[in-house]
Amino acid sequence: MAQELDPMTFEDLTSLYRIESKSQILSDVRKDLYSALIRLREKVQKDYETELSKDPDSIMCEGVNERRKKVNSLSQKIIDLRMEKIVIMAFRTSMGADTALDRLTHEEREYYGNIVGGSKKHRALIIGEKGSKNYLIPDISSSGADGDKKTEPVVMEMALNTPSDGVQWNMDADLGDDGAIEEPNAAHEDLLVIKILEDIPTIAGPEFDYDLKKEDVVRMPVTLANALIKHDKAVVLKITP
Repeated sequence: MAQELDPMTFEDLTSLYRIESKSQILSDVRKDLYSALIRLREKVQKDYETELSKDPDSIMCEGVNERRKKVNSLSQKIIDLRMEKIVIMAFRTSMGADTALDRLTHEEREYYGNIVGGSKKHRALIIGEKGSKNYLIPDISSSGADGDKKTEPVVMEMALNTPSDGVQWNMDADLGDDGAIEEPNAAHEDLLVIKILEDIPTIAGPEFDYDLKKEDVVRMPVTLANALIKHDKAVVLKITP
């Protein structure tokens, strides 16, 4: 049978708070930290109730009450500090970092695992395991029986930094006097100028929605533009000499 650890004292609590508040990493704590905190809180609460029943106006009762408040406050501050550090650890782990877990209690390991799992799941909404990016765009590849295009969105997965056969453009580039498009600016090299070949249902872009009509000339993120080109709904515009 495992030996029960000594009860946590008020002095133990204040010492732990000082250590935890001054360090950016988790301090090494007793493995029964949470149950020890609960027992300490229960003890000071019982001490207060005892003094309260004797003489609620006594100095002794007032002193015990102040200690009770202090214990409750420091307990919560310690847990909040450790939670904040655990969140940072878990987030780094979700990004691939190696993390030592020897200073986590049983309760904290469960909390840590939940955050790691949630972070990975949330990151996967945008970035897939193989570096792919998911965009929500309308189904532009097929038509209904009556000739109307489907408007229900589908998720298309495309590799990040998809190479383009066309030219990447500056969002702020202007058309010249002869209608030719000026040279692209490297600051916005993730954009592509395309010409729309037919009306297309609204596409949700990273910054705003695209309501595209036949003959429109637009600048779009390369990944979205390539999706339209792939489905023969648009063509890339080349630089005019």
